[in-house]
Amino acid sequence: MRLLNFSLRNFLLYSFILVLVTIPISFVAIHTILEDEVDETLLAQHDQFVKHIRSFEYLDDLEFDLEVFEQLSYDVDIVQDSFPRSGIQYSTVFIYDSLDQETKPYRELRSSIIVKGHPYLLTTRLSLLENDDLVTAIVTVVVALLVLLTIGMILINSSLSQRIWQPFYKTLNRLKAYELDKNESFEFEQTEIIEFDDLNNAVRQLTDRNKQVFIQQKEFIENASHELQTPLAIFQVKLDALMQSRQLTEEQAGLVKDMLETNQRLSRLNKNLLLLSKIENDQFQEREQVDLKPILLKQLENFSLLTSNMAVHARHDISACTIYANRILTEVLITNLVGNAYQHTHDEGEVIVQLAADRLTVANTGKPLTIAPDRIFERFNKASKPGKGVGLGLAIVKQICDHAGHTVQYTYTDNRHYFTVYFNDQIKSSR
Repeated sequence: MRLLNFSLRNFLLYSFILVLVTIPISFVAIHTILEDEVDETLLAQHDQFVKHIRSFEYLDDLEFDLEVFEQLSYDVDIVQDSFPRSGIQYSTVFIYDSLDQETKPYRELRSSIIVKGHPYLLTTRLSLLENDDLVTAIVTVVVALLVLLTIGMILINSSLSQRIWQPFYKTLNRLKAYELDKNESFEFEQTEIIEFDDLNNAVRQLTDRNKQVFIQQKEFIENASHELQTPLAIFQVKLDALMQSRQLTEEQAGLVKDMLETNQRLSRLNKNLLLLSKIENDQFQEREQVDLKPILLKQLENFSLLTSNMAVHARHDISACTIYANRILTEVLITNLVGNAYQHTHDEGEVIVQLAADRLTVANTGKPLTIAPDRIFERFNKASKPGKGVGLGLAIVKQICDHAGHTVQYTYTDNRHYFTVYFNDQIKSSR
């Protein structure tokens, strides 16, 4: 929903800016319009007053009457001026009202008129108080309408966006949950939007091609591993027979020994590749209650016998723990973790194994990694010593944990490499 949220944020921002800009513009525009109306009214009153004066110029005491009128009138002032002025002047003034005891705004029109040959300054005015109230009311209504319109547009935009983009997010969620190694079809619902239908068709074709290539690669690895088993076994037998020959010189025996070790390494590599292929093909679906304690003790005993010529100190703290998993993969998991610890521990080093109710920890002393810690579980990484392992042991551990739902974690503390497997919530019993 990021795109939708981004669009809503932009719409809200633009709406807020629009309201902020509209308020002063509306106020100025309405105020200007009303001010023009007031000026027209003042001009009409001015012309009407001048017309009346012209009609009474024959009176001898007109000047006295104008003085009396000026004293009595509040909205019209007419006083003698020293010299005539040209044109009409409009202005806004503030006059103190003694009755209401407050200052009020007025709009004034000033012009010079000649009465019986004498210049007079005629001032007519109208109160702007009602106009200001009217402007405030109109602006308030306009702002309220803008706010309601904005809210309505937001709701409509949100509803339409969610409806329009719903097929896209369905496709996106399907892609996020899609696993290439799972045998599942990638079908989409038909939408009413041509662009999304084209997108779904393109995604379907892409996933089908990738799935086909993936299946072909897995089949090739599995077939190649199967085909290699027989020639490797025959090669092993012939090398063993050659090793028993009395006609071999010491140099030739050394070469045959190296060939035997290489062949054994190839056999382990072939078996590991085949195991990885089977795990990825989900061929280990059988699950049962597996007691880890006897398996772990047996593996420790085996490795202690195999490494009896090495000065490796081993200590363990093993509690009873039963998990619900595939037995074969669980045994491979323990074998690879313990074997990795023994293989990469130098002389006078230490191997530590701890089995708790919810985790298995295998640690060994050693130098820091030469690669990034997050690459320790990659296939054929370069962290192994030459001649030790085939680069697939920890990759198989990671694959088994992913298959079983466990979590494996690597840390390096106090010159020790720690591999910890956290079992899932399918634990059946513990100490």
